[in-house]
Amino acid sequence: MSKVKDPSSLFELQKRYLLDQIKSIQLPGNLYTLVIDDKTEALLYQVLKKDQLLRVVTSIEKIDERRKQQTFLEAIYFIDPSLYTLNCVIADAINHRYKKGWGLFLPILESDSRVYQFYHSAKFLKNPKIQNYFDFGENIHFTEASMFPMEARVFLTDDKTPNSMPIYFNENCSELVLTQVRNVAKSLVNLMVVTGEYPLIRFYSPQNQYFYKATRLSELIADEFQRQIDDYARSHHDFPPEENQGKPRSILLVVDRTIDLFAPLLHEFTYQAMAMDIVPSLERDGVYKYQSENEKGEFTEISSKVANETDEDWVNLRHLHIIESSELIVNKINELIQNNPLMVDRSRAKNSSDLMHIVANLRGFDDERKQISLHRSLIDACLDLNGERKLAEFAADFEQTCCAEGISFEGEKVKHLHDDLIVLLARDDLHINDKMRLVLIYGLYRGGLIEADFVKIAKFLGVRDTQIISLVSRCFYNLHKLGFPVVKEKLSDPKVKKKMFHTINNDGTYNTSRFGPGIKSIMQFLIRYQLDEDWFPYFRDKPLQDDIPAEIAIMNSQQATSTSLRNARIKASWAQSSNKVGQSSTKSKQRIFCYVAGGITYSEIRSMYELSNTLNKDFYIGSESILKPRDFLIGLQSIDKVKQMSDLNLNLYNELTTTKEPPLYLFESSERHHLQSRPAPGNISTQNSSRVSSNLGSANSASSSSVNQMNVDFNSFNLNSQPSSNTVPSHYQKRVSSFSTNSTTSEPTKEKKSRLKRLFK
Repeated sequence: MSKVKDPSSLFELQKRYLLDQIKSIQLPGNLYTLVIDDKTEALLYQVLKKDQLLRVVTSIEKIDERRKQQTFLEAIYFIDPSLYTLNCVIADAINHRYKKGWGLFLPILESDSRVYQFYHSAKFLKNPKIQNYFDFGENIHFTEASMFPMEARVFLTDDKTPNSMPIYFNENCSELVLTQVRNVAKSLVNLMVVTGEYPLIRFYSPQNQYFYKATRLSELIADEFQRQIDDYARSHHDFPPEENQGKPRSILLVVDRTIDLFAPLLHEFTYQAMAMDIVPSLERDGVYKYQSENEKGEFTEISSKVANETDEDWVNLRHLHIIESSELIVNKINELIQNNPLMVDRSRAKNSSDLMHIVANLRGFDDERKQISLHRSLIDACLDLNGERKLAEFAADFEQTCCAEGISFEGEKVKHLHDDLIVLLARDDLHINDKMRLVLIYGLYRGGLIEADFVKIAKFLGVRDTQIISLVSRCFYNLHKLGFPVVKEKLSDPKVKKKMFHTINNDGTYNTSRFGPGIKSIMQFLIRYQLDEDWFPYFRDKPLQDDIPAEIAIMNSQQATSTSLRNARIKASWAQSSNKVGQSSTKSKQRIFCYVAGGITYSEIRSMYELSNTLNKDFYIGSESILKPRDFLIGLQSIDKVKQMSDLNLNLYNELTTTKEPPLYLFESSERHHLQSRPAPGNISTQNSSRVSSNLGSANSASSSSVNQMNVDFNSFNLNSQPSSNTVPSHYQKRVSSFSTNSTTSEPTKEKKSRLKRLFK
């Protein structure tokens, strides 16, 4: 278990925020139950355990499950408002399931017209039952909670999108882009609220390159986020908090997956990346299955989710090279044996003191032994799979040389990389996915290959199945949708020139780990305020002199006046001393955020931790999903024009097109259940019997009326209705003038249209 909690961890920040939101509603002496839905359940249990929540509320219930009538409890509805969940709330209000209701809803955007109109209509907010239940709407509050922390400095927009590439880069999914962009902005607002930051915004704007439809994707996200965070600041006058106003203003950089195409194709040889990339059960299901030996010498199969922030060994080892991780875990095993001789060999216990020592430390020792055994087993599995697939032995050196523009680890120019590629493709012990990666990496290095060359290379892949050959060809041909047309029609076509941001380091590293992702070098220029404003413009606000940290301003001024005759050691009387600068930066670190639309890689995640440790700032990175090399290849196949939305099993598409009606049992009166379940006494009179029958009939009538009313309300906002094709265009367009879209207090107007739709033709 981790002994010291990181106060800047997203887990700690989100946990504190959610608990504060729940506690802010509660009054002393009252009892509360927390009513949640599927999304908020995942949000809560991502950062909190159930027993931690039960210290704050009396019980936790799902909104669409059968629940008892508990009029002595007040209900806190922590839900994501939809037609489904709002109708479930209506059922509770009709049946007086609880004493009263408190709303802790996720934000409703005006652009989500169906939910927005339903919420403000006479069916919900103006419904007398709802007004009485929620104290005329005074008890309904909105909370920013859409972010899923994955690590201390890593977050995702949701937990159900394994690959977001088709949403952004498949023209058949253009109807989903606007909704996805709004969801991204919601998560970013949640991130800023929990950190208390109102950041400067910069975005990726590629210049003088091959045009692709998603060229303005980063600007689109920056635009929507700026609008949502402005709306939040206008409605919350205490944002940003005063304690954050004395430090350098934070920066949010919005980019997309096209900024670095090498990173998702290369195999990273750190412990975390290898475990998640090549161990089959972890790569596909996120669970590691292994054999563990108990004290009796018996082997049992154990399943474990390795990615656990409370596992100190995992946190310390995950970003190290696999060789270093192996050495450290072996040393820890030896240290454990050396420091606990009685625990290892309990037959050596000679007296009662030895036995008491064993009993007192048995549980802790066994837990530590199991954790170490897990990591030892997993590291060995990674090394074995690496040996079988020849990743480090053959493939890695070729990959790194291509990324280094043909320069080997020894610093020499390799002139026959194409021959090396053919030799690698002809090997039987290389996986087909690895061969595809090598071809794509070589194509990026060469600036594209003619179609005839790809046909020749395909013969060396060792694939005979025509269906697999078709999938392979899609990976090559679809790369143009990410801004790099790797397949050229003829030899005379010019070489594709794309600005690369990655770095190559030959000093103090392994030959398999020379590559540095482009995100890392970009962030280094970003914090020095030296990032090219043509490629990475500010969205609206530019930094004032007070926004720039003192040490950066001094460094930049020294660089600008390096030829000056002025003595650099003489400071003006108003200049801040170096001691104060150090104290200030230690007390309140500047926060730097990066969002990568389309997926992030483990090498980019590792870079955030390295930058945080070396630059005395807090770096965070987020996306919709974490891409492994196999995921990136699948993404390239899924953005093909033959893939329709219905073929891709996208959670976002399923949510928008699936009509889910609330369970009818929510609208059944509790009195009816009580009367039906009561055994009829033998001496009941005819008069009493008729009275019971009459009451039961009236209960049935009321329940039926409520259900019918609910069905009418729900069907009037049918989720199966699709937006017309002329309102959701298929490509990105330049932004235009803005207006507020996040308004949950004003009446909806038909004249207003989402500004996001104007960003498309």
